[in-house]
Parts: sequence; C-alpha cells; structure tokens
Amino acid sequence: MQIPVKSLCLIISFFFIVITHASGQKIYLDSLNHLLNQEDLAPARRVNILCKLAKANFEQQLPLSFKQANEALKISRTLPDGQGKAMAFATLVHLYVWKKELKNAYASRDSAMYYARKTKDRVTLGFVWFRNGWLDLVNDQNDQAASKLLKAIDYFKGQDAAEYESTAYHYLASIYSYGNNPARQQKYAGLCYQAALSSQQVDQLNNAYFTIGQTYFDRFKQQPAQRNLLDSALTIYKKSLLLAQKQEGRLVLRSNTAAIALNTANIYFQYFPDRYRDSAEQYVNLAIEIATKTNLQEVLLNCYGLKSEYAMRDGHYDEAEKILLSGLNATANEVVSMPLTKARIFQGLSGIAEKKGDAKLALNYLKQYFEFYKKAFNEEKINSITRVEAQYQTAKNEQEIAYLHQEALFAKKRTTFYVLLGIMGIAVLLFLLRAYNFKLKASIRKQELIDKEKTAAELRAQLKEAEAMQLQTEQVLLKERQDRLQKEVLAGTLQIEEKNELLEQLSGKVDAANHLSFDAQMKRILNQQKKMDKDFEAQKTDFFETNPAFFERLQQQANQSLTRLDLKYCAYMLMGLSNKEVSARLGIEPKSVRMSRYRIKQKLGLGKDDDLNVFLQNQS
Repeated sequence: MQIPVKSLCLIISFFFIVITHASGQKIYLDSLNHLLNQEDLAPARRVNILCKLAKANFEQQLPLSFKQANEALKISRTLPDGQGKAMAFATLVHLYVWKKELKNAYASRDSAMYYARKTKDRVTLGFVWFRNGWLDLVNDQNDQAASKLLKAIDYFKGQDAAEYESTAYHYLASIYSYGNNPARQQKYAGLCYQAALSSQQVDQLNNAYFTIGQTYFDRFKQQPAQRNLLDSALTIYKKSLLLAQKQEGRLVLRSNTAAIALNTANIYFQYFPDRYRDSAEQYVNLAIEIATKTNLQEVLLNCYGLKSEYAMRDGHYDEAEKILLSGLNATANEVVSMPLTKARIFQGLSGIAEKKGDAKLALNYLKQYFEFYKKAFNEEKINSITRVEAQYQTAKNEQEIAYLHQEALFAKKRTTFYVLLGIMGIAVLLFLLRAYNFKLKASIRKQELIDKEKTAAELRAQLKEAEAMQLQTEQVLLKERQDRLQKEVLAGTLQIEEKNELLEQLSGKVDAANHLSFDAQMKRILNQQKKMDKDFEAQKTDFFETNPAFFERLQQQANQSLTRLDLKYCAYMLMGLSNKEVSARLGIEPKSVRMSRYRIKQKLGLGKDDDLNVFLQNQS
C-alpha cells in the first residue's frame, strides 16, 4: 500500500530542519556544545545556540529539544530587549507543531510576535515572521502563509541570512506546487537555489535540488506527454542524492535525502517498466535506511507501502501483507501519532485480505481502518477547533495589542499635550513678565518724560525771565543810546555853530595885515575843523561799539550779505543824516547814496514801499 506522494512531500517540506546523519550530526552538535560550554559566552549568543540545538535534536530527542528551548527562554528573560525571547518562542512554535499541540504552537506564535515588536534585529524579525507563515502553511492557510513568508524574506534581505531566505523560498515554492501555479513554483524554486548558493551550505543546496526536482515532477504530472520534464526531475533528484553521498560528513539535513530517494523510487514504480524495479528498490531501501536513523516515520511507512505495491503487482499478497505489518511494527513506538497514515495502511491491508479471499481478516482490518480513521477525524476536528480558538485568541490578542497601542499613543499624545500646555503656560508667564517689564519701563520712561517736561517748563520759565531781563536791559541800552544820540545831535549843532563862527572869523581874520599867507591861514582853520570832525567821529564810533547787537540783527536779516560800507550807510541813516549829508561826509555823489539805500533795502528783504529809516529805528 502506497501513501500519496503529495502528503509525504508536504510533510517532509513542513519539517525541513537541521536533521543529521550520525557523523554529520555529531560534528554539528559537538561544535554547538563546545560553544555552549564557554564560560564567557554572551547570553544572547547562548540563547541562539540553544535554539539551534533544539532544532537539531527535535526528531530523535523531542523532550531534550523542549528542555533546550525552555532554557533559552529562561536566559532570554534576563536580556533587555525582546530578541532572545522572540527567537525562543519561534523555536517552540516548530516543536509544538511536531508534537501536534497546535494550541501551544499558536500561543508561542503570539508570544514570538509580541516580543518581536520589542527588537529591531532584522534576522530575528524575519525568523519570527518565517515561523508565523510556516504555521499557517501547516494548517493549509496558503494565502496568509505566502504574505508572511514574503515579509520574512524582506527582513532577511541584506542581513547575510541566505540560509533563511533559501528555506523561505522553498516553502513559497511548495505553496504553488502540484499544479496550483507552476510559473510561481518555478520562480521561487530558482530563487531558493540562488540563495542556497549564496549561503554556501550543503544542506541548503540539497534542499534547493529537492525543490527544483519537485517543480519538474509537478509540471510533468500536469503535462504527461512531456517526458523530458520527468527526466529532468530524475536528474535533479539524483544530483541531490549524489551531493548527499559526497558531502555526507558535512550534511546535517537528512530528511530531504530520504524524501528524494522515496520520490525517485516512486517515479520508477509509476512511470517506468518493471525492468527498472531494481532501481526503485535501491532508492526505497536508501529511504528506509535514512528514515529509520532519523525517525522519519511518515517516510518509513510510505517506503513499506511502496514495497507492498510491488509485491501486490507480482500477486504475492501474503508478502505484501507482511511488508505492511512490518511497517506498522517498525512505527509502533512512535513519538508522534499518525492515525490517518495508519488508517490508510489498514485500508490497504483490508484490500489485500479481500483479494486473498479472507473476508473475516478483511473485515478485521477494515474495523481497524475505521478505528484509526475515526481517531484521525477526531484529532483533525480537535485540531480544527483548536486552530479556530487559537485564531480567535490571536485576533483577540491583536485587538488588545492594537487597543494598548492606541492607548499608549493616546497617553503619549496626552503627555505631549500636557508638555505643550506647560510650555504654553511658561510662555504666557514669560509674556506677562515681559509685558509687565515693558509696562514698568514705559512707566519709568513716562515719569522721565514728565520730569523732562517739568525741567523744560522750568527752563522755559527761566528763559522767559531771562528774556524779560534782556528786554529790560535793551530798554536801558536804548535809553542810553537815545541819550547819546541827543548828545551827538547837540554836538552836531555845536559843530555847525562853530563852523558858522569859523566862517565869520575867516571873514574877519583874513586880511592883509596878517603876516601869514592866506593859504596858511586857511590850513590852520581847516586843521581846527578836522580836529572838531575827528571828535565828532569819535563820538559816533563810541556809539557803534557800545551797540553791536544792532549790526548783528542787520546781518541776520540780510543773511550776512551787508558790507562794511553798507553798515556805515545804515549808521548814518540811523543818525538821521540825509542823503546829501551822507554824500558830503563820504565824499560821494548823492546819487550813489540813493543807489546804496536801494541795494541795502534789497539785501534786507524790504519791499518797495517800506521805509528804510523806520526799519533801522525798529532794529535799534
């Protein structure tokens, strides 16, 4: 009896992990244990090594794997971030699925996702999303699995994690296998191979060969006429088996080798004539050898099923029955229950007994078939309920996390609001203090202005008082000037009288009897007259020197344009001399005096009708 190859390949793909041949596994485990025994090993590094040991031991020593994973979890709780805890819980996801405890697997998945939010390590984040997608793939949720695996690959990019990338591409290819989407299956198989080459690891390359070979085999089943696809699948499978043989000491993964050997044997059984039976038996025996050493019971039962098919083809029903019973006996002490697989084995035994004509034995086998099928059905029902509950709990946890996240954001916004409110309060307080400071300064300045205005008013009062005193002084000076003018007029009158007397004297003194000549007498008289004129001029000069403000005002009125001669004209005019008198004193023509008066009026800005003499009197 042969178990369907599709189920077998899915099982092998799902449990692709570090499984070792005796020597290869010993080398790998010894190296990890050697690192683990180092006293100065960092806690984060110790957690990582324990997780790798848990993956390496899970098939043959599942309890030890749980112990190592829990120890890693215990150490990770002492670390500040969530990297170690996320890695440990993601490792437990795989172990619980292998143990068929889906509820615990989903709980570990949720914990891994929770702690993944507390780390920024991209490899750890990618590994958590990788296990998350793998768990969905185990439960036939391919769409969700694909998106999560692609997200994991995004985290692995550029992080020197080609090993994880290759495995993720392997699972993506398996999602689109068996005719679901050959183009995508081929695409991801190629990417799986490229990443395997980058990783430079024998296990990854062996797994990539398995993925590519499965791609060719699936395409052949969709297009049976293209025999070259089947030949390509066999070539790739044999290349993988040859690699496993040559690199036996370095190869850690052996489950894929067993699956490839079984697939190769199955191809020879289904698609080649009976003369290729030796090749089929060679590969099925290789698969049995590896499956027995690595405790791959699903593979082992399929191998016995294939051998029984050959016996039934030859009509050796007793031998076929014996082979299947040997398979059941070989897996009697299994760690993981396989009710559905055993149900199919008993179904095959029932068919063999029926062909032998033993109805009672066939019925007995059929009863055991129904018993195991019922057990498988109940197990699947429980798993479905557990899966739904786990999904519900996951959704609930995600909602709670979202709520807590929203609450944290609200608290952050509230804190920010309070901080901003405090800043605004401080700003308002500073503004009020600044406004008060400005107001105080304005008040002080206003007081200063009032004081200045008060001082200015006092100065204006003093100025008015000074102006009044100046006016009084000017009045006194004016009175003195008037007195001098009166004296001057008096002096002029006396001078005129003296000149008149002089003329009378001249008329009386000039006679022939005088021994002086006429010219000499005239010179003496003229000299006396000049002396009198000089005295008169001295009196005038005294007047001008004692009244300098008069000339300053005239210059201001004329914008400093009056000449000394102009000032002299003004002085004579102020004295009341006529044009003729001024011309006589200056020895010029009266016409020149009139022209000078006109020019002085223009310089002083007087109009045509303004009287220059009146103006000069007002200015004095």
